[in-house]
Amino acid sequence: MLRLSFCLMVVLLFPATNVAAGDKLHVVTMLAPPRIMVIDDVITGMAADLAKEALARAGYDAVIQLVPWKRAVYMASTGLADALFYPLYTEERAKVFHYPATPLFSIDLVALRRADADIVIRPGYKGLRGLVLGVGRGFVYGPKALKLIDRAHFKKVESTASNDLGFRKLLDNRIDMLLMDRTLAQHFLNQPATLGRADYVRDEQGRIAILDSKNGYMVFSKRTTSAMDAERFNNALESMKEDGSYQAIISKYQAP
Repeated sequence: MLRLSFCLMVVLLFPATNVAAGDKLHVVTMLAPPRIMVIDDVITGMAADLAKEALARAGYDAVIQLVPWKRAVYMASTGLADALFYPLYTEERAKVFHYPATPLFSIDLVALRRADADIVIRPGYKGLRGLVLGVGRGFVYGPKALKLIDRAHFKKVESTASNDLGFRKLLDNRIDMLLMDRTLAQHFLNQPATLGRADYVRDEQGRIAILDSKNGYMVFSKRTTSAMDAERFNNALESMKEDGSYQAIISKYQAP
């Protein structure tokens, strides 16, 4: 198993068949288990496997590089990388990225709290004043999450360079709530070393509070690619849905 630190970048090459010269693609993303992880030196996970299969079907000889998210967005937007997964759609990002019509998958945004913290999502976000909220550095949030950030009157909104660092800050009492993709959040909650120390923020009925639901995409840099690249990827992703391989990858990583 390759040991990873905050700054470590992992590169994986995987060949596609019948690739014409010039079809190499430099793809960047972040380490985000279980969506994107490294097992026995291989980049894998639900998002990574979907991306790899679709890129191969589209005819690319792709290189995936893992870097912190803010750096990944910068690299793809400036042409230092050709593609990026899995950002949300925004009008601002659409100025620098080609978006396929079909997203990779949907994302439910939740918040985590320490297990002993009495934090509840109430109408009007009452009761959150004075808390410190943790968010991802370089992450973009949807309108519902931005409404929470704007109206809850947090004492401070603190950005962290990675989900792992944000979770450690939560457990160390440096932040009170942490916004996170629900799939990633469940991964952190299931870790044996921290089991029982954190939980989801819930609503008044005790349900996990889903703060927003958005789509994550594979996007292509307008500096180095064309709209045709996004279309090629989109067609490959649609073919995966038609033949069942898309759902097979999703099911592989879903809890039984």
